[in-house]
Amino acid sequence: MRDTFLQYFLLMLVRRLPILLVAAGGIGFALIRWKLHPRASLMTVIALVIFLIDAFAYSILLYLLPDIFRPLHLSSKAIDWLYFFVYVFDDFVYAVVIVLLFLAAFSQRKTTTADANA
Repeated sequence: MRDTFLQYFLLMLVRRLPILLVAAGGIGFALIRWKLHPRASLMTVIALVIFLIDAFAYSILLYLLPDIFRPLHLSSKAIDWLYFFVYVFDDFVYAVVIVLLFLAAFSQRKTTTADANA
């Protein structure tokens, strides 16, 4: 069990490596820009850390779910519903990440009046 879990974890890590590198780069970039835009950087770091935690937790959960469901002797319909709720929860977390990144992109912007543009 331990060897297959380690193989699964490494495979998941390699498969998701591009997006994990982008998220790590985004965290690094936000930390570099912290002094100029602290609120936007904080929201960006929080969003990307949530994304990284979700990526690992979701992959591990999907790996462990069959072992969790097997002793419960659930019907295939019940298992379908449980997987549905897992997917919906993952989508909800992803939506929170997108909203935080959206808010970070538009926070601390200087407002201009119509007279300043004329």
